[in-house]
Amino acid sequence: MIKDKKQPHNSSVHVIYSLWLALSTLLILSLTTSLALFLVETLNSQSLNDSPGQQSGLTLIAALIISILFSYGLLFFLTKEYLYKVVHQLFSTSINWFLVSLVIGIGVAVVTLQLSQIYPPEMGRSSTFDIIKNGGFYAQALLIIGTVILAPFFEEYLFRGLIYDSMHARFGVYLAIFLSAVVFMAFHLIEYYNYWVGLAAIFVLGICLAAIRERSGSILNPIICHASYNLSILMLV
Repeated sequence: MIKDKKQPHNSSVHVIYSLWLALSTLLILSLTTSLALFLVETLNSQSLNDSPGQQSGLTLIAALIISILFSYGLLFFLTKEYLYKVVHQLFSTSINWFLVSLVIGIGVAVVTLQLSQIYPPEMGRSSTFDIIKNGGFYAQALLIIGTVILAPFFEEYLFRGLIYDSMHARFGVYLAIFLSAVVFMAFHLIEYYNYWVGLAAIFVLGICLAAIRERSGSILNPIICHASYNLSILMLV
């Protein structure tokens, strides 16, 4: 694989603190999603312009985006020293790494979708993704913004930034790659708790993203890979 000059893993964040930040972000994300969902539903309760299905999808994605912005905004505030001193140095890439990151994201998505056809999820269970996809144009537009722009940027900052750097400093490269992928998978456990294909895909993606971060010395490349994975899932489903 292409290898660029690495950037140093200058993280002053301790492993335990980084894991606490991940858990806190997940809890705040869940709580603010519930609160935002309640508030948005209240505001939309008198609207009769959309069908119930469209309204529920748009409401759900709007609540999710509000909660993402709030919870990760709080994370940025708590780790602003790391953000200013470390992460801003890691936003660089090359055409080779851009293409490699893009292809890996698409490849993992294609394999995941193939496996999901062989081992489909349980029938009769509506996923968040399905509800939003059926929510009309605006819901789908917000879904693309949330999954292709916001989620890759924020999650890579947390998992391939804070968590990976703290684990790299404590455990070394290989264990940091593995453990950061485990934490990444655990973060998505609520969404895929009863679907092993989804969990396996997130774990493999986490391994790839951490390896890209390590080999390229950039956090921008895992963001590109993550975004291409999410976009491929959206386009191919």
